[in-house]
Amino acid sequence: MDRIHLSGVVVCQDNASTIGAVLDSLVPFCDEIVVVDGGSSDATREIATQRDKVRLYERRFDGHARQKNFGFDQALGDWILIVDTDELLGGRGLARLRWLTHVPGMYWYSLPRYWVVERDGALHYLAGKPYYRDRQLRLFRNEPGFRYEVDRYPIHHQFRQKRGGGRPLRRPHIFHYTLLLQDRSERERKVARYRVTEPDSERLHRMYLWEDADVPTRPLRDAVPGVLRP
Repeated sequence: MDRIHLSGVVVCQDNASTIGAVLDSLVPFCDEIVVVDGGSSDATREIATQRDKVRLYERRFDGHARQKNFGFDQALGDWILIVDTDELLGGRGLARLRWLTHVPGMYWYSLPRYWVVERDGALHYLAGKPYYRDRQLRLFRNEPGFRYEVDRYPIHHQFRQKRGGGRPLRRPHIFHYTLLLQDRSERERKVARYRVTEPDSERLHRMYLWEDADVPTRPLRDAVPGVLRP
């Protein structure tokens, strides 16, 4: 068996419309992809197992942070790259992503994230704070400190301990398609659930209801890796 250096991790449940594209975006960079399914009733599992490098685990869903920590624990790589099922990696700088995991003394990297919306038939991103650059720590060493706090932050995850050297990257980007995948009513229901589960994160919850704020948008000029649709 070849050495596994970089493990991709994806947590999913009933994401048949997006899981294939998400996994395809990870295959060029990862030596393996750990997929944790929470009990899908659609074709999510079947689609996942058709992709190269995938190791599928089925685990009853008991919270986003717990599911992801379980996926991290199954990962065999020295480093972990995690994306959600409403995200794709893309744009300039993507080719050096794996190279960064070999830089001496580095333990983590955060990536900027575009919140993608559609305006006048073209893709834009939300350019005002807190939507951009909305840095996400998604590339890190596979060590016990890099596990999410499951009680205080079950949704908007934070690590128990972020150790060692690291830095924020200017590129590549995470393209976040949740605002295209869910209509307003779906997002309102999501925010209502989130408020119950994590009441101290109202500012983060309201980011899903971006229409309520005066948020500037700009056309996406970076290379778009694809578009996730329901």
